[in-house]
Amino acid sequence: MDTIRLTTEALIRLFQAEIDPHTLLVAADDVFEATDVPALLLQGPTLVEDARRRTLAQWTERDQTAMTCRRGRYPRLYHLEFELVASAGDERSLLTLVGNVAALYQRMPLLAVPDLGDLPLTEMTPLGGGRRVNLSNLRQASGRLRLEDCPVGDADALQTEIGRLIGTPTIAVDFGGQR
Repeated sequence: MDTIRLTTEALIRLFQAEIDPHTLLVAADDVFEATDVPALLLQGPTLVEDARRRTLAQWTERDQTAMTCRRGRYPRLYHLEFELVASAGDERSLLTLVGNVAALYQRMPLLAVPDLGDLPLTEMTPLGGGRRVNLSNLRQASGRLRLEDCPVGDADALQTEIGRLIGTPTIAVDFGGQR
């Protein structure tokens, strides 16, 4: 289950389609400056576990018509946090990027991830609200966003068991031949 990669790729594709086709992903601890402006940089993800929703319980799904059942473990849920950096050559282009990102949060509160479903897209810090050291002559604004409740687990941990349901139980009681 490669949900972190699939979710990050879906987020990049969304920003490339809706705001800037040159949106880049940068590792969380990298210092990176855009070479082509205007540009959006997504720095991350940083994983934060939703520990309140962690459970050791197993899920069970019963199919009464086929007389089968499936069960397995629930995945762990993580929030994927990104720093979003908008870089532009002048203030006018920067404000256009900031406005486009703000409009995107209004239009797309959920991110559709193939084979996974919709994950909430949350603005943690609006663009311009982050304090980032600018080591270039570019105009920059930074903020933070988070994709919430991304299920993470591997095939071994989330292994699904399939079994049969009992149709009509027959109980035989033997009292040693006495009535």
